[in-house]
Amino acid sequence: MKTWIAVLSILGGICGIVSGFLVTAGGVVFGEEAMANDGSSVFWLSFLAIALGFLSWAPKLRVISGIALIIISVTGFFLNGLFFTLAFIFLLIAGILALVNKKNVSQVQKNPEVQG
Repeated sequence: MKTWIAVLSILGGICGIVSGFLVTAGGVVFGEEAMANDGSSVFWLSFLAIALGFLSWAPKLRVISGIALIIISVTGFFLNGLFFTLAFIFLLIAGILALVNKKNVSQVQKNPEVQG
């Protein structure tokens, strides 16, 4: 399950980078400074989302990474709108998986009696 968190965060991050680049370029072309600023914010948040996908493998950072991925997905959706939809879906699922993912502990219980 840890692998899927990283894969989804990478896919979401790449979609977010493309979305941020397109919105930034559109803002520059049409002279909309706020649009260009929002696009560049999403561009850099998408790089952070990719890093958070890998940080979620650490047991102590799993919950923080999951919450941060969800916050980035919602923030990116509000800033870029429908351009960020695919990245929103991937990052939201990755964040939820990071929160739900539990540490697999399979301990072999030893029987004190020796069978033989």
